[in-house]
Amino acid sequence: MNMQNYDLLIERIAVSSGLEKEEIEKRVEAKRAKLSGLISKEGAAQIVAAELGVSFDNVQLKISELIPGMKKVNLVGKVITLFPVREFEKNGKKGKVANFYIGDETGSMKIVLWDTNHIGLIESGVVKEGVVVEIANAGMREGELHLGSFSEFKKSNQVLENVKTERGSVEKSIEEIQQGQNVKLRAVIVQMFTPRFFKVCPECGKKAIESADGFSCNEHGKIQPKERALINFVLDDGTENIRAVLFSEQIEKLISEDDLKDAEKFQKFKDDYLGAEIYISGSARQNKLFNNVELIATDVEKVDVEKLIKEMEAR
Repeated sequence: MNMQNYDLLIERIAVSSGLEKEEIEKRVEAKRAKLSGLISKEGAAQIVAAELGVSFDNVQLKISELIPGMKKVNLVGKVITLFPVREFEKNGKKGKVANFYIGDETGSMKIVLWDTNHIGLIESGVVKEGVVVEIANAGMREGELHLGSFSEFKKSNQVLENVKTERGSVEKSIEEIQQGQNVKLRAVIVQMFTPRFFKVCPECGKKAIESADGFSCNEHGKIQPKERALINFVLDDGTENIRAVLFSEQIEKLISEDDLKDAEKFQKFKDDYLGAEIYISGSARQNKLFNNVELIATDVEKVDVEKLIKEMEAR
């Protein structure tokens, strides 16, 4: 559970209801006890809010205040990254989906559009990177904000300053991680698998296609491929474990690719790192083969225990 988000939720309920925060928290704990602890604090707080007649339907929230499971979310943000509109076919019907990131002064969030009228604003160029948009009646799903045909989406005249443009990572425990989130965590490597090597297109980075006369790329034709490495870890932080996937750029921060190919040097690396703590950031995605969430690493660093102790002592 993200305690910062929970505290913000309690504060909003207290202000809207006129009750003290301590009273709200008592009601939350009573609700959890009644439900035998089968519901999170955030979930219990939302039930308490509903019982008190507190609604967030007409409240404009900040990105940092969004909580998993929230519905009827109202938000204003600046488009910071826009991805191409994708077409898909499901049950014989064709459709479109658009994905982009928005930011405000508190953070960033992935937005998913399913309604063709909303998507049309992107296709026509009305909504593009740098434009501020207004969102109403959207729903949180797997760490993303989704808009359907009952949602509202339009270009805004509001001016946003000091917008966080990076798709920031949120510190979480492994048990809290949901698909689609950008997260960072501190965990122990409990398992490490043998590295794999594969060829990719030097232009787009997609997997190269091997044939009798060499390698090619669907987009760039005949190519001279470059080699990339991949290694899988299993991480555990005491709450749960998760598989993490590291590619060449992140592996190089721990061991050179040349050493990775040397069986003896890789074994030494494995011996050194099994049981070691690391900081890791990445994107959580669904592994369709194993039907679980895994972490695609974007940054990794071994925990420097001595440095950590000094930082704690300086506080």
